[in-house]
Formats: sequence, C-alpha cells, structure tokens
Amino acid sequence: MMADSADAGAAWENPLIPNAKLRQIYRAMVRLRTLARALPAGRRDGLGLEACLVSTSVDLSPGDLVSDAIEGGAVEFLRGSSLGAVLRPGKAKRGPAADCGAAARLPGGLGIAERIWAALGAAAALKAAGAQARVESKAMGGSQQDTRVVVAYVPAGKVPAAVWRKALTIAAKQELPVVFVVLPARGGKVRAGGVTAMALRCRVPGIPVDADDAVAIYRVAQESIGRARIGGGAALMECVPFVREGVADRGTAPIDGIAGLERYLLQRGVATRVWMEREAKGFAKRVAREKEASR
Repeated sequence: MMADSADAGAAWENPLIPNAKLRQIYRAMVRLRTLARALPAGRRDGLGLEACLVSTSVDLSPGDLVSDAIEGGAVEFLRGSSLGAVLRPGKAKRGPAADCGAAARLPGGLGIAERIWAALGAAAALKAAGAQARVESKAMGGSQQDTRVVVAYVPAGKVPAAVWRKALTIAAKQELPVVFVVLPARGGKVRAGGVTAMALRCRVPGIPVDADDAVAIYRVAQESIGRARIGGGAALMECVPFVREGVADRGTAPIDGIAGLERYLLQRGVATRVWMEREAKGFAKRVAREKEASR
C-alpha cells in the first residue's frame, strides 16, 4: 500500500512535516471535497476551504476544542461524524473521521461574536485545567503536561472591529491558549491583512498565510498551536487568497489548495498519481454506497 511504502521512494523526508503527515493532509482534503460535492447545494460547507480547515486541525488531540465558523455535513464528517450520519440525517453515529484530528467541538448555533467569547471562555478553562494538572503531576513526581488549545474559525469581514480588539486584547493579556483562524472572504470585498494588523496592535502574533497552500498553513498552525500548548498565548492566522505575479485576480473563483498540494507531493516523490487516484476513487465509492443506501 502507498501509505506504507511511499517513503522508500521519496526524494526526501522533511523532519518538520513527515511524508506520512503530508499524505494524511491530502487524503483528508480530498475526502472533504468529495463529500461536500455529494451533498445538496445548500449543505456544501467547506467546499474550497479544504486547506484552511484540514491543515489547521489535523494535529489536534482529544481534549482540544474547535469552534467552527461553518456548519454542515462535510464539516461534521471532518469533526468525527460517520459518513452514514452525514449522508443520512437522523442516523446519529460517530465513526472514523476524515483522517483529521480528534478535537471536540464547542456548541454551535451562536452568533459570531458569541462564539468568540465562548472560545475565549473555553481557552481560559483549559489554561486553568492545564495549570492544575501540572501542579498535580509535579507533586507526584511526573513531568510537565502541555495545555489543551482552542482553535476558533472566524469568517473574514463578519466580526466588528470593536469585538476583535476587545477579544484579542483579552487573549493577549491572559495569554490564553487560543488560535484564531480567519477564513478567506469571497469576492474580494474584505481587505486582506486587516485582521492581522489589528492582532499585532493588540500584541497577539498575527500571521497572513496563503489560503491555497496547505503546507504553509500547516507549518503556521503547527508553530502557533505548539506555542499555545506551552503557555505562549494566543495567535491569529489570516488565510488570504494570495495573487501571484502573472496570475489574474481570481475574484469569486473557488479556492483550490488540492491541486497545489498534488504538485508538491508529486515533485517531491511523497506520493504517486496512482496512489492519489486510488484514494479519491475509493472514498468516492464509499460515498456512492452510502447515498444508495439512503434511498
């Protein structure tokens, strides 16, 4: 199987992003897109945002929390719902996730501002729990334990500046273990980089990252989440659709990080085209079987 033998023929192994991790990210992105396309038009959440959603959550652990900006079938699958439950509403069953992290979700159904406050509250609770766990571990002669983190997804342009300033100021002062991921806006109606600049003014590290680049997003998420775990405090990632030299403004064109990741994996010998096609076709067949069973 490719997942077991690919490294033998890989051109090189990046110690920061192992080849197995790169394949895991690719597999999760393809599954997310395949499932989103199989859902009714009104439930295709996450379509075009695969790199942003997967690369920021693939390393989350049990005990970590996520606050999703979008809700629906594909994101439910990403967070651990079974394929059958997504394609057959009412079949409440958890199952193997889209190979992407193991964090629990904060309650949905709230307004955007309310979700930000809920994320901050959850981060404060995790910080307190982590401090208590370290005290107890030290008393028992154990080693220090890392704090759990909250990853909060926020759509660009939907949060008033006053709310952002207050939330980021609180996160900075209390050194909360929270990472905000700002999802890209469609149609170019929101000025890219604005939230990053605001975060920096509030003394929260703000990092703009190409919304199409799954590897770059993973690297930034890896550093930001790792920093939050060891008490370094909050961070903000702003996923923006970079416009490269010689490429026209994409406007409302769908963001597509999958094709770019495919090129990256192929150029470095991390995966083969045969493996990619087998992964895509295999999951598409699973989706088709579940859809047929729901009729």
